Amino acid sequence: MAAKKTRQEKLDSFFESLQKEIFKNGTKSIKVKTLVNNFGYAKRSMQNVLKINEELKHRGLYAQPEYSIDLKFESTLKISSFPVKQLGDLFDSEKELEEFVEKKKLYKKLGISSVLRQYSPTGSKDRLDFRGETDSKEIVVLELKNYGGGKSAVEQVLRYTGLLKNENSKSKIRTVLVTGVQNYETALAINGMNKTQRKSFEWYLYKFHKSNNKFDFVRVSDEDLKQAK
Repeated sequence: MAAKKTRQEKLDSFFESLQKEIFKNGTKSIKVKTLVNNFGYAKRSMQNVLKINEELKHRGLYAQPEYSIDLKFESTLKISSFPVKQLGDLFDSEKELEEFVEKKKLYKKLGISSVLRQYSPTGSKDRLDFRGETDSKEIVVLELKNYGGGKSAVEQVLRYTGLLKNENSKSKIRTVLVTGVQNYETALAINGMNKTQRKSFEWYLYKFHKSNNKFDFVRVSDEDLKQAK
């Protein structure tokens, strides 16, 4: 008769299976209750929330959203080996983020001197969050996402870039995507670009604190991007 597995052996087996799935597919979605049950906890507490997050970090894994006691048992976590980051508070909607950036003229932090909000290129029903221009007359696509981006956001920005290039054939087009979360799906899509697309593409996280309204942009590093495979 096989010996009964210890709690640690069960946990190791769970993570081994999880990491195989992540290696194969890039991410693995699991319910909060599945994660908690595999740690052998009957109830949640701040202490075991800390232990779970420490164990994920120890094994080089990241949860999106970050595991917390506020999440419901039926909530879904997306686990990956990609360094998921959120630098501060998130805006509740893209519209709210757009309005804040426009009102405070925060686009200037990105070297953009003026913008047209919800700009629709000629012959298209698409609407850019912002069509920007620099002091050197460089045209900028500025797209904002209050949470994550993903493949669709990257494709959207590249499409907008093409539309503006059709309008401004002699101008250099700069492409800027801003998100609230640094996630695997966005990084993977960027890594799939050709060299020309990648050269003009910039990905930033916004860093916002509701308590004092402080806001900044932080560019996602090439080192982090390379971890999305």
